[in-house]
Amino acid sequence: MTTDRIMSGLDQFDDGFDGEYFLGEEDGEEVDWPQPEWLHSGCLNVGFALEVGTCCKNPDNRLVGVAVDLADLVDLALSRLRNADCATPAAELGYRLKLIPGLLAQIHAITPRLNPSAVAQLLCPVGRLANAVDQVCAHGCPWACGDPDVPDRRPEFGQLGPLLADCLSALRDRLGWPLP
Repeated sequence: MTTDRIMSGLDQFDDGFDGEYFLGEEDGEEVDWPQPEWLHSGCLNVGFALEVGTCCKNPDNRLVGVAVDLADLVDLALSRLRNADCATPAAELGYRLKLIPGLLAQIHAITPRLNPSAVAQLLCPVGRLANAVDQVCAHGCPWACGDPDVPDRRPEFGQLGPLLADCLSALRDRLGWPLP
């Protein structure tokens, strides 16, 4: 499913829906789906949000909002690493990544009391953080740029991958979903 949005004012659609539509594909044919009111315009994973019926950008719980904010900041810091000088963004990213264990501890503590919507919402930012850690710790990480003033921090953050994987498994288990 693609997330190209088209305005509902097109003449070929007259179903009384005054919102926006998403252009997608089903069985090889283009289809248009109405955008639900709850779906945030900045949703990063529309397919998943539509599947679970909630978007992390409209959090049910304050901790979900904190997780989304941290994932956004980590993504921003990762995008800045593409510049020639990686020392400053690497320090920013390192600071953000050090916040992950505390966030995961809070998630583990509160998960048993969360409603299913909030648990589903946590899957997105925790998954984004896991992807970011995978990028940071992969071969060719910008921290291993060869600059003697920029330490290679892959070993330091390598332990975050298993912690994030455990958290994702616990969230999926809480929802009763099979583990991948």
